[in-house]
Amino acid sequence: MERPIVFYNQDQQINGILHSPMDYDAPCPAVAFFHGFTGTKVEPHRIFVKTARELAAIGFYVLRFDFRGSGDSEGDFSEMTIGGEVSDAIKSIDVLTAMPGVDTDRIGILGLSMGGCVAAFVSGQDARVKSTVMWAPLSDDPPDRKNEILERVKNPPTPEEIALANPNLVGKAFYEELSEISPSATLQAFTGALLVIHGSADDVVPVSHGKRYYELMCERDAPTELEIIDKGDHTFNTVASEQAVIAKSVAWFQKTLA
Repeated sequence: MERPIVFYNQDQQINGILHSPMDYDAPCPAVAFFHGFTGTKVEPHRIFVKTARELAAIGFYVLRFDFRGSGDSEGDFSEMTIGGEVSDAIKSIDVLTAMPGVDTDRIGILGLSMGGCVAAFVSGQDARVKSTVMWAPLSDDPPDRKNEILERVKNPPTPEEIALANPNLVGKAFYEELSEISPSATLQAFTGALLVIHGSADDVVPVSHGKRYYELMCERDAPTELEIIDKGDHTFNTVASEQAVIAKSVAWFQKTLA
């Protein structure tokens, strides 16, 4: 069963879709989905929708929603910050844990790209999260980060070029916050299960970002895995890549939360 759901954060409306399991009497686990930068609760080739439906079919509640300033939610994209999206994400967990049919001891989260970065922050801050899956997650300090930045500095795009390439312009607050936050440092407080999935051919967020998260967390006494999708791009835009990502993610949540 799927139905629209509305909740609020900082007096702004957030719109989402709640997937509910059918014919389950006992409390069920639940997962919140966090979309990427300029993305929505659907994501490319409906990969969020497909994953949510597969989880609901095996007894999970799933909440996928648009961050404020994105998709159907209130707010302007120019006002978005990573901290604001983390706040929205934590509010979505509040919504899930308040539902009568949800087992509050079995909460998971899934994030794509910048949503994976948000998931890193939420995992390290919110003890309710027991299992996390991050797809192509953006990190702050992968080994090649310095080289990436140096390359961009050589030929920085003009404001006009940025506007032509992407009308979703972020504001000053977004950039001011970046030097003050560290998703990789925050994630290290997480004690739950962690799965990182990254495409080997990702040219948006290089695979080094996903590997960095895994390397920081793999020595913990908790299930921690890294799955590299051979020839996978940033949003897994082939049938084979999509099927592999969904199957691995669903199996992970089933193993760690069900």
